[in-house]
Amino acid sequence: MIEHDIAGNRFFTYGLFDLYVNVTNVVTTRRRGVSSPPYDTLNLGFHVGDDPDAVLENRAIVSQILGFEPEAFTLAGQVHGSVVAVVRSNDRGKGAVIEDDALRGTDAMITNEADIPLAVLIADCVALSFYDPGKNVIGIAHAGWKGTLGRIAEKTVEAIAAAFGSNPADILAGVSPSIGVCHYEVGGEVADAYRGVFGDEAARFLSEDTRGSYRLDLMEANTRQLLKAGVSSDRIETSRLCTACTPELFYSYRRDGSRTGRFAGIIVLHRTGRRLY
Repeated sequence: MIEHDIAGNRFFTYGLFDLYVNVTNVVTTRRRGVSSPPYDTLNLGFHVGDDPDAVLENRAIVSQILGFEPEAFTLAGQVHGSVVAVVRSNDRGKGAVIEDDALRGTDAMITNEADIPLAVLIADCVALSFYDPGKNVIGIAHAGWKGTLGRIAEKTVEAIAAAFGSNPADILAGVSPSIGVCHYEVGGEVADAYRGVFGDEAARFLSEDTRGSYRLDLMEANTRQLLKAGVSSDRIETSRLCTACTPELFYSYRRDGSRTGRFAGIIVLHRTGRRLY
């Protein structure tokens, strides 16, 4: 990933996506917002207990950098499921100003329409970004351990192919910073669930430690799903940044508990080519 700094606002982009001027895809950080501790400072989530006015101002900061109005943010309802929604122009702005207005029961969104900024909110989970340059289609998905277990990465690729005729081999995919295997300890019931769904392949991203608990590598698990769905290995860009290891950049639910903020994965198509950073 490529790190950017605009007037002190730090965010990341995928090098694969940066080759194309009609799509903007970023992962935000917690830097240079207005929220007070423990949400300091660029918290983008209404649902964590932060002052809603601060969240709105933070979203305005991000939207100004990316070149669209804050009322255009379009958010998934995020229920840790694997439902993929096809987003149309009448969905634009869902969840931008009122949390309950987000696309309900949805953890992934896809569209071929311009000027609809799709966003998911994360604090240890993975944001998966998708772009088919030939069909001019984008998507974004929220993948925690439950969504990953539900194969949300594969289902998003399948939905893009079904809705827009994309060939999975043509799709670019980005796997965002998330909690790393270094910090993500899970119990035996989660390990059993993963082995039940993925079989022997689970050994590629699930390991038992010396204390009898397990370590789950969410980034690798989703990368493996993308490959299985037909995305080419040279068209997948996987971050290895651990949210729990980088408190100066990212919120982390596992590190900080429930009173922490959310950063975002955001992707938007443009009607005409332009570079926003």
